[in-house]
Amino acid sequence: MSPADLFTWREEADAAQAVAAAEALRALAERKRRVAPHGEVRNRQARLEAATAAALRAEVELERVQREERP
Repeated sequence: MSPADLFTWREEADAAQAVAAAEALRALAERKRRVAPHGEVRNRQARLEAATAAALRAEVELERVQREERP
């Protein structure tokens, strides 16, 4: 294992954990949007869109970390 590998595995694990957390929040926002009372639909839709964007950013970051590790 090269010295760089000693540090990059942690970065990849953290990025993967961030993806999982962001996806869990997105799924929760989606469920809440589905059962939103009439007056809350717009607010919950905005939260769902924000959570989706955060999940996508986390996935892009994970992909960037994984791409950096490859020679």
